Amino acid sequence: MKKEIKSKVFAGLIVLSCSAMFMACARQGQDTAPAVSTTQTAVADTAQPTESSEISDKSAQSTTEQQIAEAPLYTEQPRSLSPVECASCHNGQYSRLQESKSKHRFDCLDCHDKLHANIPSKNNYTDILPQCSSCHGLPHGDTFSGCAQCHNDPHSPLQIPFSGVSEDIANHAGKKVVACEVCHYETEGKEMETYPSKHNTEVGCTGCHGDEQHGIRPTCFDCHEPHTADQIYADCLVCHQPHSAMNILPYPKEISNTVCAACHAGIYDALQVNHTMHTELQCASCHITHGQIPKCQDCHGDPHGKAIHKRFPDCLDCHVDPHDLPVNLNS
Repeated sequence: MKKEIKSKVFAGLIVLSCSAMFMACARQGQDTAPAVSTTQTAVADTAQPTESSEISDKSAQSTTEQQIAEAPLYTEQPRSLSPVECASCHNGQYSRLQESKSKHRFDCLDCHDKLHANIPSKNNYTDILPQCSSCHGLPHGDTFSGCAQCHNDPHSPLQIPFSGVSEDIANHAGKKVVACEVCHYETEGKEMETYPSKHNTEVGCTGCHGDEQHGIRPTCFDCHEPHTADQIYADCLVCHQPHSAMNILPYPKEISNTVCAACHAGIYDALQVNHTMHTELQCASCHITHGQIPKCQDCHGDPHGKAIHKRFPDCLDCHVDPHDLPVNLNS
């Protein structure tokens, strides 16, 4: 009986031991399985980023290509603009430079080193504009530093309107003159001062050269009638310079008497009516310079003998007028 009980207890212990061992093995199997799974997952995770990177690169490339397609103007690197490219916005300035043929037709950036820097709220437009004096200095002196008063468009600097130049200013000699003399003093200015005429006392610079644009050169016929029907402007300049019109230049001896007749009509008519040897002469044969009154003796000597010339020392006591030669019967 006791042996049978012992056998059952022993058998039960064996069963419990086997059960415990089985459960231990089962737990160990569970602990080992996740470790393998984790390793496999880690390997899988290691491979996964490579595929993601390829996808990301392709996506980025696709985005860049799309951006280029949508905004092609912004794919190039900036470069300096050429004058014709500046003209895309500043066509007026470009056109005036083309037409002016001035020395300012060089690269825009040579003058404009500050581009699109005008800020209206700062009122800095004048500050960013190129200064004429940077290249030219003050060629007309310190007393006339307002370049834009005459050269008011640097893109056509020689197209000078006369607005603003009629006011008297100090010239190089410190004398008050019209602004024109700042540039034109050594030639025209001095000439008009030395030989005053109505051209400068009454007419003035703008009276002949207009009041709209610098450089207009009129002809004498704009104001004066020609001396002869076939006279041209070049004929005027044989005797007259516009800025010293009354200072008659030396003229050739063969100049036509009809030219002189334009001012000396009475004398010319007398010579034609009373035909004498003097009628056949050129005016310039006797009047070598304008206004010169020669003596009869310069050509005739003393043709009447000493006694007559002693009694009548002035030839005109008898001959009255060399252009109209009657004998004075009252002598």
